[in-house]
Amino acid sequence: MTNPPRRESREPTQVQRLFRQLVREWLWISLLLLPLTALLSFCMQPARSGLAALLSAGLVGGVLGLLLWRPRLAVGTTLAGMGVALLISALVDAWGWWWSPVASLLGMLFGYLIWNWRRLSVVLAYFGWELARLDAEPKVFPERRRASYTGTDRLQGQIMALEQAMSRTRDTRRFIADGLEYLPVATMISDPQGKILLGNRKARELFGHALAGGDVLEELARLGYPALAHSPVHRLSTLPLVEFRDIRERSLRLERAALLPADNDVPVGWLLSLTDLSAEREAEEQRGVMLRFLSHDLRAPHSAILALLDVQRYEAGVENPLFDQIERQVRRALDLTDGFVQLAKAESEAYQFRPTLFAMLILDVIDQALPIAQAKNIQLEHELDDEEAMVNADQPLLTRALFNLLENAIKYSPTQTRISLQVRCMQGWLACHVVDQGKGIGPEELPDLFIQYRRFSSAHGVDGIGLGLSMVKAVVDRHGGNIECRSVVGEGTTFSLRFPLLNE
Repeated sequence: MTNPPRRESREPTQVQRLFRQLVREWLWISLLLLPLTALLSFCMQPARSGLAALLSAGLVGGVLGLLLWRPRLAVGTTLAGMGVALLISALVDAWGWWWSPVASLLGMLFGYLIWNWRRLSVVLAYFGWELARLDAEPKVFPERRRASYTGTDRLQGQIMALEQAMSRTRDTRRFIADGLEYLPVATMISDPQGKILLGNRKARELFGHALAGGDVLEELARLGYPALAHSPVHRLSTLPLVEFRDIRERSLRLERAALLPADNDVPVGWLLSLTDLSAEREAEEQRGVMLRFLSHDLRAPHSAILALLDVQRYEAGVENPLFDQIERQVRRALDLTDGFVQLAKAESEAYQFRPTLFAMLILDVIDQALPIAQAKNIQLEHELDDEEAMVNADQPLLTRALFNLLENAIKYSPTQTRISLQVRCMQGWLACHVVDQGKGIGPEELPDLFIQYRRFSSAHGVDGIGLGLSMVKAVVDRHGGNIECRSVVGEGTTFSLRFPLLNE
C-alpha cells in the first residue's frame, strides 16, 4: 500500500493571493483618501495651515493602518479614531488655535465604509472560488440537492451554496466513518507518532478492547508481533510488514499506508489494517494434507497392485487378458491421481520464481520426451533464437507444463512425423511454439480446450484424463504469460506460449 511521491507547490495559495489582494486594496484606499483628506483639511482651515492637513491625514492613516492590522476591530477602531480627532480639536481650541476635525472624521468614515466594502468583495470572491472547487470534487454518492437560489443578492446565494457544501461534507464524513466502521478488515487510523485516532469494530474485536488513544506499537506487541518481540524500539514508518500468528494462534497480516495531505509528502497519519487469514491458512493446510494423501497414501496401494500383478504373471507363466485389463485400469487411476496433484500444485500460491535460462528448460523437456518419441518413431526438433534468454520462472512447474504439451503432441501424432519446438524473442517477450503434424482439433472444440476433464473427438483411442492442458494454462497464467492454440484437422496443431523476458 504505497503512495506516489508528490512535490509541494511553490506557487502562492489562494489564501496568500487573497491577503495580497487585500493589501493592494488597502494601498489604493490609502492613496485615494489620504491626499483628499489633507486637501480638504487644508481648505477648511482659515489660515491654510499645512500642519493641520498633515494632522488630519496622519489620523486617517493611523486608523487605516489599524483597520489592516486588526480588521475584526474595525468599528471600534473607527469610533476610537473619531473620538481622538474630536479630543484633539477640543484641546487645540483650548490652547487658542483652531483645527477642524471634519476632514479627518469624513476620511475615517469613508475609509471604514470603502475598506469593509472591498474586504467583503474579496472574501465573497474567495468563497465563490472555494465553493466552485468543492463542487467540482468527485461525488462519493448522490447528494441531496436543494432548490437553487434565484434571487439577486450575491451574499445570500453564496450562503446557501455554503450550506449545501457543508451538508455534503457532513454526509461524506458520515459515509466515510460508517464505511470504516463496517469494513470486513480490522482497520486503524493513527497520527504520525502512532497514537490511535480511530479503530473500527473488527479492530476492537481483534484486540478485545477500545483502541482510541492507545499506541499502535504497544497494541501490536501485545498481539505478539514478531518484529516488536525482537526489537521493541521501532518507528511506525519503518516497521516490517509480515504475516504472523498472534497469541491466539490466528494468522494475521499487517498492512500500512501513509495518509498524505494534498500539497505535501509528510504523512499526517497512518492507515493500518490487520487481515485475518486463519480460514485461508487452514484451508491451505487441509489442501496440503489432501495432496500428500493423493501423492503417497493413494499411490502406494496402486503400486502394490501392479507389483502383485507382475508376481502373478510370473507364477502363471502365461498371458492372461484379465491381468492386462487390471493393469490398464490401475495405471489409469495412477495417471488421474498424478494429473490431479499436478493441477493442484499449478493452481496453488506456493510458486518459487527465480531467473531461469529458457534454453535449459527446453533441453530438459526434450531429454524427458525423447524416449517416448523414439518409441513412436517421431522426430523431435528444436530451434532457439536466443540461447541466453531468461525468464522469471518456477522451474519444476514450467518444465512439467512444457513436457505436458510435448507429450500430448507425441500422443496425438502418427508415426514417421516431426514435432518442433521454436523459441523466438522480440519486444520484451519470449514466444515458444510447439508444432506437430497430428490429428488436429476441430474449430468448434477450441474454445473449450483448457476446461478440466474435457476430451475431444481427436482423442478417441488415446489414453488421457483431460487435466494436462488445464495444468499448462494455470502455470502459464501464473507466470504472467498467455497460451494460444491454432489447429487444422488432419494437418496438425500449434500451441504458442508467450512469457515476459527478464530484464538484465
